[in-house]
Amino acid sequence: METRPITILSYGVLAAIISLNPVLIILGASINKGLTTVQVISWTFGCYVIAGIIGIGLSWKTRLPICGSQSVPAAVLLGTALAPFSFEEAAGSYLIAGLLMLFLGVSGAFNKIIEHIPIEIVMAMFAGTMMKFALGIVTVMQQHGVIGISSLAGYFLFQCFFRMVPAPLGGILFGVVAAWVHGDFDGLKAGVLMIPSPFLPDFSLSAILSLSIPMVILIMGTEGVQGISGLKLGGYDPPVNKMVITSGLGTMFSSLFGGHSANTAGIMTTVCAAPEVGRQEDRYKASVITGVIVLAFGLFSSLIIPVMISFPRYLIDLLTGIALTPVLMQSLGISFGGKKFRHSTFVTFVIALSGISFLGISAPLWSLIAGIVLMFTIDTHWSFDLNSEKKTQNQT
Repeated sequence: METRPITILSYGVLAAIISLNPVLIILGASINKGLTTVQVISWTFGCYVIAGIIGIGLSWKTRLPICGSQSVPAAVLLGTALAPFSFEEAAGSYLIAGLLMLFLGVSGAFNKIIEHIPIEIVMAMFAGTMMKFALGIVTVMQQHGVIGISSLAGYFLFQCFFRMVPAPLGGILFGVVAAWVHGDFDGLKAGVLMIPSPFLPDFSLSAILSLSIPMVILIMGTEGVQGISGLKLGGYDPPVNKMVITSGLGTMFSSLFGGHSANTAGIMTTVCAAPEVGRQEDRYKASVITGVIVLAFGLFSSLIIPVMISFPRYLIDLLTGIALTPVLMQSLGISFGGKKFRHSTFVTFVIALSGISFLGISAPLWSLIAGIVLMFTIDTHWSFDLNSEKKTQNQT
């Protein structure tokens, strides 16, 4: 198979677009929390600078197409679960999450643990936390019909005719153009180049229980599993423990700036590892290109983020919902596509969607607890009864 430089470049850029698109989720969570512009810049800087270094360094050293990114599922989780905690407490929970991932990598326990938490339940929690963003599209369309319809038109236009470009990018492009024509960008504020300073995180047991544990499960259960699977599909032998250790260290360093994660990427790694990129030994170059773009975005986030923050709030909600639509559909498909964990996935989804908080623990962790309990009781028992009945019928 021939490797063409333009193909390597295009897939590297495509993976970078996928990585940068979810920065809208960070902005949405930041606005909900009421963070300052400096804190948002620091958060973005921590995530993307470290992620860029991970992508460049790990790809170059291993000669494998392993990308670095911030975790989209974890960022979505923070959109609802971050509210009760200070910025410093949240950073402390990210640091603990990184330590837990580092332990999982060093001990080699990741593969054993993930076997006992079905991806269906993890995705049900993810889908429940994301659903409010999808519902936000409907709300925005009611109040800003022309811009909402423009975004959806761009999404479906790219989905049907420009499949090489992610459909959400088309929706974002058309929505931004419509808002600009409408005059909604007249109050944009330019940023000033700056490098955020690290700070000391604070630690709260409630934050650790509500954020750290669900984040580890989300990062490892989605980004980790997807990235490892993508490398296998590309014909590679993924260095699982090294990837988990890197995600742990990256998240720990990112937390010092308030970044929620910097880990090996799932979807981006899958994109760069695909056979269409070129010869197997050349595909790592695409992930290096992705890493350079992601690193540059992080370094210049102080110039970019203030402009994005000055976007109208409704537009951020709309574009966030558009960006998450494919991921939400995929999560729902994985959660409810089979019959093995019907009760546990449904209860996990509903509790995560409810947004309840009890005993200082937020809905995502309660949803996981309830889902796992039901999995080992009702669903396992129900599955056992069905299998026993089928065996009896076959013997008869």
